[in-house]
Amino acid sequence: MPEVIKISPNTILLKSDPTLPLSSAWFAPEFWQSQQALAGTGNGRGAVWFINSHFGQFVIRRYRRGGLIAKFNKSHFFFTGLKNTRPWLELSLLEYMCSIGLPVPRPIGGLYTLNKGFYRGELLTQTIENAQDLFDIIKTGNSTTVNWQEVGAVVKRFHNEGIYHSDLNCHNIMIDQNGKVWLIDFDKCEQRPQEERWKQENIDRLKRSLDKESNLHPQFNISNAQWRTFLEGYRG
Repeated sequence: MPEVIKISPNTILLKSDPTLPLSSAWFAPEFWQSQQALAGTGNGRGAVWFINSHFGQFVIRRYRRGGLIAKFNKSHFFFTGLKNTRPWLELSLLEYMCSIGLPVPRPIGGLYTLNKGFYRGELLTQTIENAQDLFDIIKTGNSTTVNWQEVGAVVKRFHNEGIYHSDLNCHNIMIDQNGKVWLIDFDKCEQRPQEERWKQENIDRLKRSLDKESNLHPQFNISNAQWRTFLEGYRG
């Protein structure tokens, strides 16, 4: 479980890596920019910043809302206790998955700040070095370089451990230069009892994401044979 450090009455630091001098400043992109360590930004389920520092390479993700509510409330969540916050839940799950050897980013820490019954949260994880997400690999015409059987086998490993990924899509599967397959972004994910229904829903969600990107990008192509190979890898 993450170590809980009270920075102020309204700011709680959650520490997963005891070897690093983690502070609340580490979750502020401005801090890293002042250190010439801010390497870039990105978008996903949250606002994302990439850090390249002498402590290591990290990713900061600020939790954001989706859907209609995001139009007037982008990043504040109702507070119902420390262990219900998104940073705590995701860090705890990442720590567990790391402990059993699943290929996920190494958790570093989290932060949340309370204000009038709501909180804003950030997560810090280690960067997966020399890796691209599946979307970029396919979009650049390199889908044939993907070991689709291995991708299926890795998804199966998570399912065998009861890990439900609430947003399994081609942006949250990464492959490094050695061909190792990783899953990222475990916000709103959890460990569940073994049921085929949610496992199939995960697979269906991934297929929908591939089909969606194929419709949006003419150069994004995955063949029926490649998808069958994925399923073969999943079924073992």
